[in-house]
Amino acid sequence: MITAKDVFLSSPKKRKEMILGEVTGFNNLDSEIDKTREIARVINTFLEDYFILKIQQDEDLYNGSVLLNENLSSAFDLEINRFKPIAINELKGTVPTKDAILLSSKNVYEMAGATKLAFANKVTRTLSTTMGLLWERLASISPYAINPESEFNLKIKGIDLISMNYASRIIEYQQLKTQHNTLTGSQKPRSVEELLIHDNPIFCACFANNSSWTFNHPDIPRVSGGDFWSRIGIPYELFLSKARSLVLELENEYVKLL
Repeated sequence: MITAKDVFLSSPKKRKEMILGEVTGFNNLDSEIDKTREIARVINTFLEDYFILKIQQDEDLYNGSVLLNENLSSAFDLEINRFKPIAINELKGTVPTKDAILLSSKNVYEMAGATKLAFANKVTRTLSTTMGLLWERLASISPYAINPESEFNLKIKGIDLISMNYASRIIEYQQLKTQHNTLTGSQKPRSVEELLIHDNPIFCACFANNSSWTFNHPDIPRVSGGDFWSRIGIPYELFLSKARSLVLELENEYVKLL
């Protein structure tokens, strides 16, 4: 049986090999759900000790913790600065010229050449998808949260983060969305199936706002905003401040392109 220390000291590629090596006939399993269930079963055998090692490493590296406000602010800035050029390139690829809009003429805004209105919705949708990955990376800064794909080189279907609850120390499997209504009605059954194969599944939204929830299930708690970020030891107000600044900066970049 593999140990947390063995996995911790290995590369993500090697971690994948070690985990899959504990699953008999992995490639012969019929469905992605079955494969996910087996991957999670193996990970759960060492996960608690693995988090303890990550938390200890964090204390040693930062002489306290990355979760201390000054350290966390700097870590957020580093990830956001890496992200901004990617987001700006996405903006450039989304906003067409006025001539291109007139040639397309798929709606009244395009027919009128109303550049600012014609593609505002497309821009926000594109950025929302791109920024969703950033929110995951910011959450993964906490030693109490891991992204299984980057940590173990394995995709756990429907799970964006695995965390050790900062207060209770309970291991949680989390599907993370941007806000309450990100999930469409047709996506809900799939999310329920993906979450219910795990102990302590949580449906999470990064931002707490006034939109209505589009997810509900009696056996799957849902949390948002501070209730989510506090589970991994991150102050919601700090995250919100950084997110607001980023969005305003990207808005300015968008206006420059029009």
